[in-house]
Amino acid sequence: MSGDGMGKAYIVDYDIYVPDTFVSHEELAASTGLPDWVVRDKMGILRKPVERRLSVAEMARKAAERLLRRNPRANVGIVAYAGSDFKDKYVWDIAPKVMGELGLGSAYGVDISMQCASSIVALDLLAAKLRTAAVGFHALMVAATKQSMIVDYSDKASSFMYDFSDGAAAVLLGNSGGKYEVLESSVLTDGRFSDVVYQGLGERFMDSSGDYMLRVNRTEEFSKVFEEVSLRNFAWVVRDALAKSGLSVDDVDYLALLHMKRSFHYGILKELGIPPDKSIYLDYYGHMQSIDPFLSLRLAEERGIIRRGSVAVLVSAGTGWTWGATVIRRVHGET
Repeated sequence: MSGDGMGKAYIVDYDIYVPDTFVSHEELAASTGLPDWVVRDKMGILRKPVERRLSVAEMARKAAERLLRRNPRANVGIVAYAGSDFKDKYVWDIAPKVMGELGLGSAYGVDISMQCASSIVALDLLAAKLRTAAVGFHALMVAATKQSMIVDYSDKASSFMYDFSDGAAAVLLGNSGGKYEVLESSVLTDGRFSDVVYQGLGERFMDSSGDYMLRVNRTEEFSKVFEEVSLRNFAWVVRDALAKSGLSVDDVDYLALLHMKRSFHYGILKELGIPPDKSIYLDYYGHMQSIDPFLSLRLAEERGIIRRGSVAVLVSAGTGWTWGATVIRRVHGET
């Protein structure tokens, strides 16, 4: 919990951008060579949204524009981009681009990169800033991804990324009230797997062919222990974030999980002792990188799972590998 004399941090409002074009599980099966039932049932992909018109920065701006139109009096002092590293350009930041197009000249911008856990890491950092800032301060977090474009669907080693989809989110944070109070976060990184997934475009690859596809270097250790390690770390960050917030798993009304294979999703719920009806499986959306927790939260609101007083945990993980969880409590509005 926040210490004595500390202010509070809130999610004031947020917006999700989901493209209106999709790849079906039948199409994905055809492009990967996998049986349709494997894509649909085991990987848990009924369809996934893909964006082929807007860029990553344009999607982020679109979500942010809609959000700020609803909140025109927000005093935005920080703009943080917490989405995919696969951007419009390289050696280039999205936060300043979005700020320039939104006319947020009095703020400062920063790109935060922790792959698919970036939004959880950003929440942790921004909430700490908000708790000590002058009352009325706001931060804008934007995230977007088009990583569906850089998955090698012919590479069986990349199969855990076949669910990558496209979309964006914008989250307005403040310290003088909002829809959700942001409680505590927990983030854990295991550097043993830092070189398993990467895009070969950095300084070490300047003489290569410039292949844009994500590369997967499955080490023997990764193949042998990663699923066990990941299950343990997911459970640990959720329990740790709750404990820091003065809560326990029994207090959780909703677990906003990123998309993963179906059996692993339900394995996490079982490990934590959380009933399946307190989470939504994103089989119509695939894995929208760091947007997933907020997309899941929006779906829970639409289905009436979230009410005033509800405790939710936003959960994600990113290659590198980092696991993160943030506890939030609904404090305003019925749904």
